[in-house]
Amino acid sequence: MLTKESNMLLTRVGPDAPLGRFFRRYWIPAALSEEVAEPGGSPARVGLLGEKLVIFRDPAGVVGLVKEYCPHRGASLVYGRNEKGGLRCLYHGWKIAQSGAVVETPAEPEDSHFKDRLCQPAYPVHEAGGVIWTYMGPKELQPPVPDFPWLKLPSSRLLVVKMYQDCNYLQGLEGDLDPAHPNYLHRDFELEKDKSWAGAGWNSISLLMSDGAPVIQCEETSHLMRVGAIRKTADPDKRYVRLTEWIAPFYTYISTGPHESQLFKMWLPIDDESCFTFYVHLDFEKPLNVPAIYANWGHRTEKPHYRTAHTLANMHLQDRGRMAHNFSGVEGAAIQDRAVQESMGAIFDRSQEHLGTSDKAVVFYRSLILKKLREMDEGKPLPGLDPSLRFDEMRACSWYMPAEEPWQTVRRYQEQYEQENPLPLAAQ
Repeated sequence: MLTKESNMLLTRVGPDAPLGRFFRRYWIPAALSEEVAEPGGSPARVGLLGEKLVIFRDPAGVVGLVKEYCPHRGASLVYGRNEKGGLRCLYHGWKIAQSGAVVETPAEPEDSHFKDRLCQPAYPVHEAGGVIWTYMGPKELQPPVPDFPWLKLPSSRLLVVKMYQDCNYLQGLEGDLDPAHPNYLHRDFELEKDKSWAGAGWNSISLLMSDGAPVIQCEETSHLMRVGAIRKTADPDKRYVRLTEWIAPFYTYISTGPHESQLFKMWLPIDDESCFTFYVHLDFEKPLNVPAIYANWGHRTEKPHYRTAHTLANMHLQDRGRMAHNFSGVEGAAIQDRAVQESMGAIFDRSQEHLGTSDKAVVFYRSLILKKLREMDEGKPLPGLDPSLRFDEMRACSWYMPAEEPWQTVRRYQEQYEQENPLPLAAQ
């Protein structure tokens, strides 16, 4: 369990909170490109790390991300006129550039230099992979944009899904730190093939179901941490190992097996009590089966709110009559996760927990982040920010390997299997 003080450190994301300052040292997703797809189109509200912002693409196609409220009298700029070079507030015509500069104050005298003393808070943006990224930290510490290899994939091999979650980001992120929960929460008994893990092309999930109490190992890395879930098999000389890579500040590659589509997840705090989850489905070998992905995960959403119909009020549409076919009675793996995570409340009091051996990765992560918050204040380098870091060398795996070998070598055994059993040309 955590102390109440540590729980606050790990859940508060505002500009003055230690964790908020930590997150602001990284490039993070602000919005999907589709939210402001049309040059000169409607601006969109963005809640990000406790701040209320507005994002827009001006008629020339230049994207801006600025504080939502006009520095004059506080009217929302989301109502503003989208003009070349900035947003014009409806109230008195002040124009705010993408840089935050106040470039026009037409209600003031022509010789006024009032605007020259003002600047609206604004953040740099970078667009790649269907995502608009931003950096909200000190300008002098701005790192390179992370070069995730999936950012360059064509649309047929990349699906980015954004979903609202009504709880603190940590409750969601810790679900992905829990290698034992798929044996229970996500067990679908494979009776409905189109909605099963096999239907979504993730046959590896069925392989882990034979051992619901994996041995969990963790290690710190230069990008943050690595987790291995080691399961017994019918052969005492073999283990089934699922490896996940965690990248600061809140990114992870979920374990997938040979030739399966991959999943990269991003947990984006809106504020202390809500977040967006970005599901990045990708495949470097073949086009994605998008209908199967949506059927299995249940996370299809639309702008502007990116919500599904599932809420605490309607018990996430749980159907207890379906529990003969579906362990949870909740449709969709993403909704199953949300159901249990939102059921904990906005911010769960972790001083009330009783953790076991299956929570080893959760404990490791919490301790590691608390250490990184201290190191940040000591001026030490933070994980994942080294410009020489090779993001293309990271991969999560899920495969068999000799029991006596180090669990970290599972990638070698999975890639060996893939080379010896190449994907048929017809599937590529």
